[in-house]
Amino acid sequence: MEPALMAPNFSKQLMAPPNAFDNKMELTLNELGMICGCNIATGDLFGYRHGQSAWGHISELVPELASIKLMYNGHINPRLRFLSHIGHRFQLLSLGGKLFDVKFFIREIESQGRRYLSAMIFPFDVEFNAVGISG
Repeated sequence: MEPALMAPNFSKQLMAPPNAFDNKMELTLNELGMICGCNIATGDLFGYRHGQSAWGHISELVPELASIKLMYNGHINPRLRFLSHIGHRFQLLSLGGKLFDVKFFIREIESQGRRYLSAMIFPFDVEFNAVGISG
């Protein structure tokens, strides 16, 4: 399985746009953590192509997730949900081996009777409040 390719100007692309929710990096994962879809901006950034059958495990991009079981008793692992909820600093790994600090959020989604996970990734310096992003 080939690692994801990233654009050379990754750090600039990862900077939060004026409305970071419009340009967030979003990945769809199966219950085992295998990447099975992404939004267009993420696909362009990582070099994914729609229709590609095997994109790899989320831990190839976020190494800390290799030691955290994503699902527990059919739901998101409570520890992972907690880390994501408190804004834990995760690191995103580029193809060149450079690490970027990010916030990683995960939620369960269902489509056509199957359960998936939606992972959203933001630069670590994006501030969140009860209403949304504050800048």
